Order: sequence, then C-alpha cells, then structure tokens
Amino acid sequence: MEFLSFAISPVEFVVILFLFSIAAGLVGALLGLGGGIFLVPVMIVLFGVDAQTAIIVSLVGVIATSSGSAASYVLEGFSDLRVAMFLEVATVIGAIGGAVVSVTLLSGRSQILTLFFVPVVLLSAFLMYRSRATDVRKDPAPDAWADRLMLHGRYYSILRSVWVDYRVTGTKPGLVVSAMAGAVSSLLGIGGGVFYVPGMNTLMNIPVRVATATSNFMIGVTATAGALVYLFTGHLAVGLVAPVLPGVLLGSLVGARLHRTVQASTIKGLLVPILGLAAVVMLLRGLGVIQ
Repeated sequence: MEFLSFAISPVEFVVILFLFSIAAGLVGALLGLGGGIFLVPVMIVLFGVDAQTAIIVSLVGVIATSSGSAASYVLEGFSDLRVAMFLEVATVIGAIGGAVVSVTLLSGRSQILTLFFVPVVLLSAFLMYRSRATDVRKDPAPDAWADRLMLHGRYYSILRSVWVDYRVTGTKPGLVVSAMAGAVSSLLGIGGGVFYVPGMNTLMNIPVRVATATSNFMIGVTATAGALVYLFTGHLAVGLVAPVLPGVLLGSLVGARLHRTVQASTIKGLLVPILGLAAVVMLLRGLGVIQ
C-alpha cells in the first residue's frame, strides 16, 4: 500500500486511515455531510484506492456517522423527524437507482465517477455561500404540503437560551433535491449531505443547525439503501471497512457534542471552503493531474 507515493506497511495503512476516518466522522457529523465527502478524496488521492471501491467503503462510513450522531441529535430535539420522513421517500428511491447505475453502466469507469463529484460539491458550496448572511427567512412563501403535514417546527438554541420557531416551505423542490441526493449518495459514497443541508436551509427555510442534524439522521437510511445493493453484488471491500468504521463512529460522537454550541454562521463558514477544496482535489484527480 502507498501513502502519498511512499510505501507503507499494512499496520501503518490501518492507523493512518483510522485517523483520517476520525476526522471525517467529526466534521461530517458537525456539518451534516456524513464524512464521505472527505473519505472518498482521501482514499483515492492519498492511498490510490479505486474510485468505486472508495465510494462503497465510504457509504459504510456514512452509516457509522449517522449511527453515532443521529441518536444524540434526536434526543436533544435538533433533528426534524417529520421533515426527514417526508424527504426519505424520494431519497431512498434515488439511492437504489444510483447504486444500480453504478454497478452496471458505470462499473469500472472511475474517471467518470470522480469528475461527476465536482459539480455536485460546487453547487452545494454556492448555495451555502449565497445564504451565509441569513439562517432562515421570517416570512417564507406559504406551502400547502408543509401546512397539511405539519412540517413546521422549533428547536431550543443553547447559545441564545430561547426557542426558535421556523416555517417550512418549498416542499416540492425539496423532494426533487432529496431524490438527487439519494442518487448522488450511491454514486459517490457521500451520503447525500452535500445536497440535504443546502437544500433544507436555502430551499425549505429550515435553520442550518436543524438541517445538519436532520441530514445526519437521513444519511444513514440513504447510505444503507445503496450499500445493500453493493453488498449483494459482492463489491464491498471488507479490509478497508475495518479501520474506517470505528474511526468514523468515534469522530461522529465528538462532532455531535460540538454541534450543540457552534454558531450557525460558523457551520456555514466551514462548509464553503471544505466543499470547494474537495471539488478541486477531485477535479485534478479526474483529469489525471494527480494520481
């Protein structure tokens, strides 16, 4: 195994990947991205893992991130379970479809998968940057589905010691984005969080703190739908999963604790450069500039 073009022993490989997985789980849980957006570039660029293999292993890591942080967010009242269940209908369909396409039409075409990653994260970064100055709109457009399904909610802000109410809008665009997130999750192994968080915050008027917590709840279901397809078709690399799973789980538990007190503007401020950097790295890899 190689790390940055240097030969390393199997033990060193496990330790290094475990440490990267901790970092991915921490940031993924904090930002609602699942950690896959960091694990995929790390495995491809630093370890030379095939893109499809890295994506499949990352999906398992995303499930671990969700398992580690979702329970905490639900108990603390940050996750909006009504919104999550509403959006999951579309996202699971997208996830299964994306996984089927990956193991059939795109099997063995790593460059296509890598390049497809770029516009996804750039779009997510743009949406976050555009809405950086505000969290939610005070007077969103009325939404009949949101009213009928009682999707509006509230959460307790520890920083401000007050209850924050919000009104959900844009349910139909939200379903479309969720279906895309499901497909992208299975195709790229990133859990769909790069679509969920910007989509819920900018399109559906859900506070970014609630959006990240709800995303962490949703990504586990989304990733599981795609991972099962890969498991049944024999594409899961168990040797790579071994160091990733405990590392991501540990990191996600730490990220969930930090989530309570981090400012919403800080979360958005972290999202934009991280997504931009991931897009640049994957573009260079897809074009063959770096191996």
